[in-house]
Amino acid sequence: MDAVLRDGKGKKNYAKVTDDNEVVTIVTPYPPLEIQKVRPFRQYFTDDGLPTGSNDMGVDGSVTNVEFWVPASETDDRYITLISVLVGYGTSGQPYEWCDGTALTNGMELSYSSTKGKVDIHDGIKSNQDMFRLNFSTMANTWQLGGVNANNDFGYILSIDLTELGLIHGIKLDRGTSQRLTLKVRDNAGLDADSFNMIALGFDRFE
Repeated sequence: MDAVLRDGKGKKNYAKVTDDNEVVTIVTPYPPLEIQKVRPFRQYFTDDGLPTGSNDMGVDGSVTNVEFWVPASETDDRYITLISVLVGYGTSGQPYEWCDGTALTNGMELSYSSTKGKVDIHDGIKSNQDMFRLNFSTMANTWQLGGVNANNDFGYILSIDLTELGLIHGIKLDRGTSQRLTLKVRDNAGLDADSFNMIALGFDRFE
């Protein structure tokens, strides 16, 4: 049975099929004239999941683990595509250290909850170089910055691109669920860190 695809606006525009049985399509250099159904999302990882919560991740979680997270939205699907990390400390450090001191023993766990349960992105961030590897690129010998937070302090800033995990839209947190993206601190991460925080970036998709 033959079928015809025609636009629904009465303009008599038809879809074309080639001799190779392919529907002809084109990629336009501009978006369609439709209502935008996404909005940018940006929020710190906080100790209660709220934008108003504490985002200071330089805490002691060695006795009682401390979690910082970004929650799902009540009304919209949330996609996290990037995590921006800032770590600052007092003196020059090395990749094998955490900040400018010894590596952590238990480290920190970065994970997210999915429809299939908890998924680890990294189950043991114990040193600067563990954090670097989440950057999905080789850090140059200029990885360390001067003047982070104060004139004579040091530190580094990196971005974790979650689309590199094979998820073209990043990590999805389904609306109205308890799903979340979490960093669990299991050591005294603040012993050598003058500053340590993470920002989740992405977009919310609504009806």
